[in-house]
Amino acid sequence: MSTFGFIFAEVVPDAFSLQFFEGVGFLGLFLILLQAVFALFVGHDGDTNADGQVDMHGGHGGYTNYLSLKSISGILLGFGFGGAVIERAGYPVAIAALGGLAIGVVISISYLTLMKSLYDLKSDGTAALAEAVDRTGTVYLSIPAENAGPGEIQVSFGGRLQNVRAFTAGPALPSGTSVRVLSLHGDQAVIVEKVSS
Repeated sequence: MSTFGFIFAEVVPDAFSLQFFEGVGFLGLFLILLQAVFALFVGHDGDTNADGQVDMHGGHGGYTNYLSLKSISGILLGFGFGGAVIERAGYPVAIAALGGLAIGVVISISYLTLMKSLYDLKSDGTAALAEAVDRTGTVYLSIPAENAGPGEIQVSFGGRLQNVRAFTAGPALPSGTSVRVLSLHGDQAVIVEKVSS
């Protein structure tokens, strides 16, 4: 039998290699879920780039750096589970590893492309929110005093009336109070003050 024929001969899956592939796949899945939990509860995903720097600002840096925790997680996920599926289909370990790596690269590129698109949408929203500065609006949900927490205002910008989270450095502002937007507070909120009578 030729070497080429040997490579593609039917192979019985090896228990150790299957466990290895599946272990790598579960590691990739765990890292992706961990990033999602960080993003949901902490406000950032703690991504790292090739320089070992931790991105603590929502993961923006990771979208321009191809070697990041996000991309590595995607590669591990595809390599592990893809390799296991290919080996279970009867291909040798070497072919399963190459196929799994190819699947991992595709998953990683798709994941990075999706996250970059979502970040670009978020950036557009932040730029639009800047249009609210110096506009007047009305308190919709009471705003606690001295930046103790957010309330919500209704203010017209970007061609429509919108509800926006709002903070104030002064006294509490009850619903119905007329306010002026002073500045942005992060990416999705504003700082307001009561409009003098």
